[in-house]
Amino acid sequence: MRELALIFKKAPHPAGYGAAVFYFAAPAVATFAQLYYIRSAHLYLLYLLPLPAWTAFAAALPLLAFEYAATRFIEARRLEPGPGVRMQMAARMVFLLVLSALFFWYPIQAYGKPSIFAPLIGLWYLVMWITWAASPFPAFIFGFGIAAAYWLLVFKRAALRLTVTVLLPGAATGALFLLLYLFPGGALREWRQPPAGLEKVFPAAGYAGPHGERWPEGVMFPHDLYADPDDGWSALSFGATFGPKDSPPPTFAWINLRRPEFRAFYENTQVRRFSSECSDKLYFAPWHRHELLEYVPGADTVKRLPVPASVAGWPVEELFSVYNACGRVYAVNNLNPALFELDASGRLLRTLSLADAGLAEPGAVVFQVKRNPRKHTLLISLYGRDPSVKPGFGRLLWLTQYVGVRPGRRVFELDERTLALVNASDPSVAFMDLALSPDGRRIYAPSIFTRDIYKLDAENLKITGLMRAPFHVRKLEFSADGKYLYAAAYLGGEVVVYDAATSKELGSFYVTPRVEALGATKKYLYIAGAGGLFRIPNDKIIPALLPRMRPAFYRY
Repeated sequence: MRELALIFKKAPHPAGYGAAVFYFAAPAVATFAQLYYIRSAHLYLLYLLPLPAWTAFAAALPLLAFEYAATRFIEARRLEPGPGVRMQMAARMVFLLVLSALFFWYPIQAYGKPSIFAPLIGLWYLVMWITWAASPFPAFIFGFGIAAAYWLLVFKRAALRLTVTVLLPGAATGALFLLLYLFPGGALREWRQPPAGLEKVFPAAGYAGPHGERWPEGVMFPHDLYADPDDGWSALSFGATFGPKDSPPPTFAWINLRRPEFRAFYENTQVRRFSSECSDKLYFAPWHRHELLEYVPGADTVKRLPVPASVAGWPVEELFSVYNACGRVYAVNNLNPALFELDASGRLLRTLSLADAGLAEPGAVVFQVKRNPRKHTLLISLYGRDPSVKPGFGRLLWLTQYVGVRPGRRVFELDERTLALVNASDPSVAFMDLALSPDGRRIYAPSIFTRDIYKLDAENLKITGLMRAPFHVRKLEFSADGKYLYAAAYLGGEVVVYDAATSKELGSFYVTPRVEALGATKKYLYIAGAGGLFRIPNDKIIPALLPRMRPAFYRY
């Protein structure tokens, strides 16, 4: 009990202004240094070489030594040296060993294997930033509480450094994530109003399935949409990654826009991205299946098209995107990065392992496959290991993320006749979507982790410019006449409009939380998000635009 009491005993106030500044800043600086080391060492262990398991322990030793030194310089100088201080230090070291197992040992074990989590856990700081930026008001409340705890406990009492600087922010991030994911339209997050002319078309009163069933209540998790060019119907793909699975949401749905009926299909998995050049058939890729679903709009059934259960010795289990080229169907798989080509009858024609082709290593995240009809090529966007980059030990001396090793984040262009590599972009930020300009000469790609939309020359995939955008844009769409480029702001729930000729931002309008899908016709722009499917007439978009007001929290 005496040791526990020491934790809450007020520490002697540091003498002098300089000492006060040191003891106030030192705990935060120590935590930042440890987390930055973990992030940097994780990248090197992940992408350097096949390494023995003991390397993870060797990588953990600097963390433990740093923690011992930090405790002596911070807590031991202010508190009574003894069991209380040693108990806190031991708890922090145990926690650092757990982090070392996660960020050092696990990536070493996963080297060369199709593990999506080994690289993604290194992006924890970006996930944290996205989660906090999504809900500024609750984030401010949590931040104020953590700052107060830091002042009262870490500074005043020289105690609970790990709890306040790591565990409390982690718990706050978890709470903000649940708020964004499960309660996206709550009053703590959203207070803006949609513009005049925006219409919610689904779910809506009177809509029923073929047997009179109603659409299931709850938050929607749409991933992509297709809008019939004649505005007669729309199709949506769905999927919740987290949450109760006792009553799974629909995997995809067809919605009649001329009378209140829909067709919902349940596959007990999710469907991510799908695109189509024609409206007679749609294709969906179930996330944890090795098959595609062929759907004739308005039908009550689907046709199942098998794809290989394994490629290059690894399973096919995360189909991410499918593209209907009207005569050819292309699908891409995560983890074990692979491309599948099927003909119009659903017969598998070719399979390409991106790992065997030297374009990616197992574990890559393949976001999109799209087609450039003008060049007869396929465009594939991915994030993952770049087989051509093998950093040496000399680079371990450099600690900044700009000099340190980066995973390959690229767009590849393949000849659709031979599937041979035609072009590859320079490694850059990860692109979750690709939008080809109507003339086929430019490619627009939104960055997942920065506030940019990249412009690439479609001839050579060279980056030619940047457009400022909301943070975490997931979808781009051109207007039917090619005059405007629309960007779906996932965090802000708004659609940002750009002049396609000049790349100038014209303004934005709010729609619904978590906007993730867009579709444009000659009459409407369709938007799907957590609140449902919406549309706005094209002639109402420009009058609805407002200057995009971004809280300072969203800026760099």
